[in-house]
Amino acid sequence: MCKYKTNEKNPTILFCPLDWGLGHIARDMPLIREFHTRGHKVIVAASPPLISWLKTELPEVETTIFPGPNISYGRKGFSLPKFILSLPGLLSWLYREQVFTKKLIKKHRPSLIISDNRYGARHKGVFSVIITHQLMIKMPRLLKLLELPLHYLIKSLINKFDEFWIPYFSKTNTLAGDLVHKYKLPSNSRLIGPLSRFEGKEEAKLTEREKDSVLAIISGPEPQKTILEKQLVAVFTKYKEPLVMYNGKLDQPPSIQPGLISINGHCSTNTLKEEILNHGKIITRSGYSTIMDMYTLGKNCLLIPTPGQTEQEYLARFHKNRNHFILEQKKLNQSETGPFNFPAPHSNKQEALIFREELKILFEIKKS
Repeated sequence: MCKYKTNEKNPTILFCPLDWGLGHIARDMPLIREFHTRGHKVIVAASPPLISWLKTELPEVETTIFPGPNISYGRKGFSLPKFILSLPGLLSWLYREQVFTKKLIKKHRPSLIISDNRYGARHKGVFSVIITHQLMIKMPRLLKLLELPLHYLIKSLINKFDEFWIPYFSKTNTLAGDLVHKYKLPSNSRLIGPLSRFEGKEEAKLTEREKDSVLAIISGPEPQKTILEKQLVAVFTKYKEPLVMYNGKLDQPPSIQPGLISINGHCSTNTLKEEILNHGKIITRSGYSTIMDMYTLGKNCLLIPTPGQTEQEYLARFHKNRNHFILEQKKLNQSETGPFNFPAPHSNKQEALIFREELKILFEIKKS
């Protein structure tokens, strides 16, 4: 294992987030900002869509291309034959990531590699960290017996890193449930607390919203992302209720649909924060990054998990009636009395994020 050289002059930090929507790179934003603000040279190695998004948020941060696997879900959700056929390709990415990481190290000479769910983005000669909350994978009922062997596989991959950072508090204040704490944590684990891109941003300007206005934040892989968008538009058109939607698409100009529906593409972090704080009714996916965002802002939501994405389906069930409500996507068009029931808009006061204290030795730079 490699030791991190603390207080090194002009250290370079290489971030390698997985391209699975914006969730991974978005939750890495507070770490990227903190290293950059402290004077480190930060390089983000990611797929072109993630780089395009990052440039709208932190244009001053250096970027480089790091291709990722093409992850998608079918129109009907999980498919066992498709899952089995995709395994060789997904496993090959581990080797391809290792090869590509060697090229990045040769070019940029980093002192620290921070990989978010890229298990091949590490090097024995550079202090390497993996960020993930997924120590086990929730499998469909027919494949439940695979959960334990998959846990051992994930744990073996995590143990190849010098440290394992979990964006999580503790078992007594859990946001991820079984995904982190069903099995014993690896010895290189470090709980750094939840991460959210909304942490540390300027205070949002609160305004009065129409009482019944609903905010929908649509994310995740295609085609389910567009399917949900179309379903929501149809439902809110039918019931003539106001809807403000953000689908995160960089090339989507704002548009007004018939009725009271506004569809928007990408927006800045602070604009989205304002929208979330100003709405009492919020619809969103149940990915872990979203759960952390809403925890940070103290907001409760109606969660619609991506069909077939077992992690989201588990997290939605786990948080059901704790803070959030849950609705299956297939039931969107089945209501005869109105669209949805929403939870009370605000959660209790949340604990402060702790990553700066937990990682303070890594943020320091040697003075000349």
